[in-house]
Amino acid sequence: MVLQDAPAGFESAAAVLNSLPQDYLAQTCQEVLSFLQYKVGCVNVKKLRTQLDGAGCSLTQEKLQSAVNALTFVFRSAAQEHVAVDALSEELGSSNLFSEEAVAIIKHLWSEEGKSLLSPDVASRLLNVGHLVGMKWKLGVAMSSSSCRSLNTPYVTMVLSVGDASGLVRDHSFELSIAEFQNFSKQVKEMGAILETV
Repeated sequence: MVLQDAPAGFESAAAVLNSLPQDYLAQTCQEVLSFLQYKVGCVNVKKLRTQLDGAGCSLTQEKLQSAVNALTFVFRSAAQEHVAVDALSEELGSSNLFSEEAVAIIKHLWSEEGKSLLSPDVASRLLNVGHLVGMKWKLGVAMSSSSCRSLNTPYVTMVLSVGDASGLVRDHSFELSIAEFQNFSKQVKEMGAILETV
């Protein structure tokens, strides 16, 4: 069952999905399916919200993100359970959480795109893990600290942009000494060489 382990807040997220105009709900479903197929790094909630505002449908970023999370949960669960189109439609309809229109749109998009999520190579990647979207670094010099007046130590600040399972991109930053950065760089090169042989 797809909705058996629905997360907290799923009911209110479903209400948000029901309130979306049909074409925007279809677009949101398509964005989520593209994210789950690894065609895009994340679902661009800000862009969707801007489009909705232009259509006169005002939602907060948090509500739209919760709606995206709910769709991600539905499609990911359906893929993991290998749920057929009619079975998904029946379960969503009998839950009384989704409007008939929302169920019809989700059913239509699942019938078109769901097959690709059921293929073994994509299904194995549907774990709840984030993925690296981007990486930035900059070199700096620490001039002094509270315990040392003339520190003059170089360091590298790394910022990793990671898309989590819900599609939200978060930045994680950390600092490395030059030796640590050189070791990190070496390991990344080794991973790249291994990936090229696969």
